[in-house]
Amino acid sequence: MIVTPSPEVLIHQLFGALLLPPLNYLLLALCGIGLRRWYRRLGLSLLLMALLLGYLLSIPRTAMWLNGYLERYPVVDVTRLRDYQAIVVLGGGKKPAPEYGQNEPSADTLTRLRYAVRLSRLSGKPLLVTGGAPLGGEAEGLVMARMLAEDYGIKPRWVETRSNTTLQNASYSAALLRASGVRRIVLVSQGWHLARAVPFFREAGLQVLPAPTGWVRYEDGGLLWYVPSGRAMQECHAALRELVGQGFYALQGKGRH
Repeated sequence: MIVTPSPEVLIHQLFGALLLPPLNYLLLALCGIGLRRWYRRLGLSLLLMALLLGYLLSIPRTAMWLNGYLERYPVVDVTRLRDYQAIVVLGGGKKPAPEYGQNEPSADTLTRLRYAVRLSRLSGKPLLVTGGAPLGGEAEGLVMARMLAEDYGIKPRWVETRSNTTLQNASYSAALLRASGVRRIVLVSQGWHLARAVPFFREAGLQVLPAPTGWVRYEDGGLLWYVPSGRAMQECHAALRELVGQGFYALQGKGRH
């Protein structure tokens, strides 16, 4: 099935692609190739820079360094859960799953849902899942709610399905929560995502306890941290995307709390 993203999301995707790997260093390499004919040293320098950038953005050491900057909130103290009224889980994508015959949460979303279920069971607090369909098709909130019901036997109290961005996650979720008299929430997402999400929810008028999950860590070490891998490339991409997103909203004066 062909789906169509919203214009806002399409613009974000296209603009982000120019600034993020692999297109950023591929464009740098193309510039180097193009300039070598007239400016040999400059062209060669750009090519070498592109190769170095491509290497650095594919190794675990860089992935941990970039995400370490974003993972600013500590592991949540579960004894504090009693002081909050609800647990909010941010959508992180969905994917077609032929083996299930339906859409399923992405790996990031599954990580968030699993941790949210753990916190809910420890505290007895109700869940809110939030996520629209930024790329079209079924809303992430519906996919998340279905997975919680089928795999954990939990029905979220609130399901938000209109949001296409993290900023909208905060705005639409806050409206649902305020209608139920909820002002204090536990917010679940990856640590690198909470750096951007927490200020949005606070600006929406909620008291927020960050509950990060999905930390970027590697068990091995030494030379292996400098060997390129697909996982490290993805984690570098995610961190850089968050930094670009923070910059975009900072220019609009949002997300500073």
